[in-house]
Amino acid sequence: MSSSTFIVNFVGQATPATIKNLASVTHENGGKWLVSKVNFIEDNVAAVIKIELPTQNAQAVKDAFTGQPDLLVQITDTDQHKHENEEIFQLRLDANDRAGIVNEITQFLDGQDIRILDMDCHRVFIAGGGGIGSSLFTANMALKIPPAMKIEDVANELEALSEDTRVILES
Repeated sequence: MSSSTFIVNFVGQATPATIKNLASVTHENGGKWLVSKVNFIEDNVAAVIKIELPTQNAQAVKDAFTGQPDLLVQITDTDQHKHENEEIFQLRLDANDRAGIVNEITQFLDGQDIRILDMDCHRVFIAGGGGIGSSLFTANMALKIPPAMKIEDVANELEALSEDTRVILES
């Protein structure tokens, strides 16, 4: 039996029940979500999902996604799932929030030929004494680095972006 792999990305209005229904349709058609990133902001969703399923059922699942009235959907056929032997490094970066911090991080990583596989950023407001507040920025990242590079050196360089930046390597 041949299988098809494609990536669905969509934005629009949806509920968790909408996503659950799309996952059920995929499962009912013998498919699985290989990778999924689904983010809700209020009643809006933005998602990227890589799906693998039997070729004869691919159109039914594609139709289920494109048939959602409040979602803008794009589907891209892709190659089968491939496993790579390269090591993936997980790290967390914490710093005082400031304008351009994401740009600083991505510029540094790109300049070192480091691939960002995933980057999840959060800002948390911290109320201080006397009515003064600040924000803490946290980025959880999955990275692939060039073979000659050491992850500890990357962490040290990221910490050098500002004196309040801390990087924690996670297993």
